[in-house]
Amino acid sequence: MANPPFWLSRKMFLFKVCRWMGLACFQSLEVSLPNIRQKKLIHKLQKEKAFREEIKIFREKIEDFREEMWSFRGKIHAFQGQILGFWEEERPFWEEEKTFWEEEKAFWEMEKSFREEEKTFWRKYRTFWKEDKAFWKEDNALWERDQNLLQEDRALWEEEKALWIEERALLEEEKALWEDKKSLWEEENALWVEEKALWGDGGHVAEEQMLENGHHNVLPGPQSPAFSRSRA
Repeated sequence: MANPPFWLSRKMFLFKVCRWMGLACFQSLEVSLPNIRQKKLIHKLQKEKAFREEIKIFREKIEDFREEMWSFRGKIHAFQGQILGFWEEERPFWEEEKTFWEEEKAFWEMEKSFREEEKTFWRKYRTFWKEDKAFWKEDNALWERDQNLLQEDRALWEEEKALWIEERALLEEEKALWEDKKSLWEEENALWVEEKALWGDGGHVAEEQMLENGHHNVLPGPQSPAFSRSRA
């Protein structure tokens, strides 16, 4: 089978190289981009899980504080009852009052600590939701970029399909040209065979005439074209 023309081979080679490079770039993007997004999602979910655990712990602290508050209110009511019932026992009353104020002081210190923790918690809560908003904004941007890449990839595949169709048409055209050339060669070979047969028949007739007339030497002067070509 005959080799294709040089310009067609060069075009096919360049097309295959471009196709390979395009597919490699797209595959690297396709592998890298979703992995980055997945890692960020996993990290985000881990942070959210840890934050929810802190919320649970803080709620438990709130419940403990409420229990302490109700217990302290019970002590207040008991102290008021003691004030009403024990006016005569002034000294024990003041000892109990002293103990009560010490417990009250401890309670207010605990409340102060609780309020500081509450303040820190709400600051952390606001920071968390700001980061959450920024995260989803970035995630949406990545999703839109993925969609754009898919659209570009679809356009590249359509272009590649068109190039394959064009290449196939060129191959069909080249095949038709080689078939035409083969037909021309066969016709040319047939003509040469026919011409060779004609020249061979003309040379034998001229030699027989010369033998009959007794002319064995070649006479000077121009010879017939058929005779000269048969000798040649």
